[in-house]
Amino acid sequence: MSNRLSLEQFSKTIADNVERIGTVRREVEEIQVGFNSAYVEWKAGHDATLEQLVEAVTGRLDEAGPDLRARTEERIGEEQRAIAGRRQELRDTLVPETQAEADRTLQQGQELIAELRQLNPRLDQREEELKAQGAALEGELDQLNGQIRRLSGCLRVVFNFFKIGKLDRQRQQAIGQLKVVQQELKKVRDEWQEFQALGRSEQGDLQAQWQELTLKLAQLQGELDYLDAETNREALALRRAIRHVIDNLKEPIPCPAGDIKAELDKMVELNVQTDDYQEGLGSVGSLLSILDGITEGLNRFNESVGGLIEEQRMHSAHLPKLDVAVPDEVRAFHAQWDGLAQKVRDDGRLCANPTEFLAIVRPVMEQDLSEAKIKAMFDGLGRALDDATQRWR
Repeated sequence: MSNRLSLEQFSKTIADNVERIGTVRREVEEIQVGFNSAYVEWKAGHDATLEQLVEAVTGRLDEAGPDLRARTEERIGEEQRAIAGRRQELRDTLVPETQAEADRTLQQGQELIAELRQLNPRLDQREEELKAQGAALEGELDQLNGQIRRLSGCLRVVFNFFKIGKLDRQRQQAIGQLKVVQQELKKVRDEWQEFQALGRSEQGDLQAQWQELTLKLAQLQGELDYLDAETNREALALRRAIRHVIDNLKEPIPCPAGDIKAELDKMVELNVQTDDYQEGLGSVGSLLSILDGITEGLNRFNESVGGLIEEQRMHSAHLPKLDVAVPDEVRAFHAQWDGLAQKVRDDGRLCANPTEFLAIVRPVMEQDLSEAKIKAMFDGLGRALDDATQRWR
């Protein structure tokens, strides 16, 4: 293909590159999902093994050798300071604030119950008043209907025409008043039902919140009670120091106890592989961010190209058609997408081997997708479009 393209061809080329980047992104996103799933499973096994080894070493620290003991003693001071800070935070902040929040929630629940109780008599009284008014109107209506029936028999209706008309007007008035009373009664009952439903919902929410806060408070208070005992603080500091040391071992260390030595060596392998997973996850996220940034930049650039295409269409009689000379560095930059998509396509294998994924993407991000290469690509596109529009100036 010639390196000189019409504006329409230039725009389509950019759109095609965006689509190819999208293909790479979808493959990388699948790897990210696989990495996350595999890492969760892997980390669970790693942590379980770590806790078992910490338990064993804590009970047999004298047998673990001077190297591990020295590293533990070097770390224990920092753990003691962290525990002291946590104890102070529990006493001064977390326990009292959680207690206060639980008390506020309980008070809100009590106020809601009081409000419901206060509203209940008022609505009951209003309902009884309306029911009495309705009964009175119904009685009045019965009397009026009886009088009209007595005055309406045979020839009496002729002689009692005006009386009947007056009674009927009174009857219609009573019917209208009765409807108003019935409507008001319905409003009162609806209001009570709605308030009851709202109250039950709010009560349920407040009760659940109070229970959650009470449980949290109990846990925090239990932790504080535990840390208030000096022997507990010393034991916890020792355990945390041992855990930190073992969790950060990246190379085997001497250990006279053969069974502990074997477990420590295994832990070293697990730590290294865990680091690989974490680095792989970080690389996946970085690569996705780079691809998204390039895609957004190309889409915005293509919007500018689209504006020129529309301007050229509207003023075709006066403006010459433009063509764009695509720089070699731009073509070379976008030639990588199909190959990269192929490299990261076997997500099942790569998810199980983070080091292999890193071996693929690390040089790509450091070289082909480096900040300098990306900037040069966009600069090249900008210069090419600027050079093409010189014919309109």
